[in-house]
Amino acid sequence: MDKFFAIFDPDWWLSGNNSALEITDAILFLLMLIAVLYVLVYAIASLTRYRNPYPPAKRKHRFLVLFSVLRNGKQVIESINYLLDTQEYPRDKYDIAVAATQLEEEDLMTLLQMPVTIVVPDKDDCTKTYAIQQVMQRYSPKEYDAVVLFNSDNRVVPNALDLFNNAYYSGCDAIQGHRMTENLDNPLAVLSATMEEFNNRLFRKAHTKLGFSSALIGSGMMFDFEMFHRIAPRLKGDDLTSAIEIELLRENTYTEYMEEIICYCKKTEDPNQYSRRRQRWMTLQVRNTWKAFWQFPLAFLQGKWDLCEKLLQWLMPSRIMLAVYVIGCTLVFTYFDWTLSLKWYILLAVLLLAYLMALPEGEISKRFRKSLWAIPGALLKSLFSGGKKK
Repeated sequence: MDKFFAIFDPDWWLSGNNSALEITDAILFLLMLIAVLYVLVYAIASLTRYRNPYPPAKRKHRFLVLFSVLRNGKQVIESINYLLDTQEYPRDKYDIAVAATQLEEEDLMTLLQMPVTIVVPDKDDCTKTYAIQQVMQRYSPKEYDAVVLFNSDNRVVPNALDLFNNAYYSGCDAIQGHRMTENLDNPLAVLSATMEEFNNRLFRKAHTKLGFSSALIGSGMMFDFEMFHRIAPRLKGDDLTSAIEIELLRENTYTEYMEEIICYCKKTEDPNQYSRRRQRWMTLQVRNTWKAFWQFPLAFLQGKWDLCEKLLQWLMPSRIMLAVYVIGCTLVFTYFDWTLSLKWYILLAVLLLAYLMALPEGEISKRFRKSLWAIPGALLKSLFSGGKKK
């Protein structure tokens, strides 16, 4: 244990008696310790019970419900019909728009017969960000009170717009709903659903409990219309979520998380698609890490603490990679010097405890435990099939 506490002593670092292995161990441990404590703090905060603080609104605001779709026209048609059939919000208080990219002619003809506004971007090969910008250009800043963004496969609870309306009436200009996976048919879908619920609890529910903005997730989001109309032209890149988050935080706009606004989505069950999505996500993660590395000092000097927290989050490894790093270091230092590995076993135990605290409840948790042994094989299959084309 003396070696464990020694690395926190400045004199230890100035001493010339430490081996290269000990210095490497100390640096890696301190980096992983920061990441594990970060997860632990939010895991503890996620245990608190969620309560909706917003009373019924005295006014029904006007919403623009915007679906973005790429090629999968039949899916968005089903989602729009579901919204129209189930929403309890007054029909004259919301309109539906579709950012339709690369849809088949049959699906476009079906949409034209529905009570929706269709906007076809002027580029066939465009990002989701660009498609949404094209839609926002069609409206004036005060044409609606708020805009709600959905993906083509999203289905929301019947009182979703009512709950958005209550929070908006109380002063919330940005809200993230609770996105949840609808299909839990194979290990890959279960893994994706579990990771998403981890993120819901750690980076949305827990963040708002501690006074920070909720992380966005790309759909099931509501924004003040005039504000979103203003920031939409400034959104850049193919990562819509990160682009919106940064713009909101630069303007010191707080993002609320509403757990009961459940927005169902479908996760891919195909290893090829999972691998490609994972590769895109890792590319975005690297890009955001570099962006955070350069922007954090300025945000800190400006005192934008909400933005600092978001940039710090981007600097952290993902939940899966953090576990891989800690386990890998534990095994390596056990092999080379078991006396150095003791603190790594403690750190690994703390990380597992944090993950257990953040483990989602209900059906997803049950399916995850049942699929636990099949998940590594499914991941390997997606890894080796990533380069293959169907």
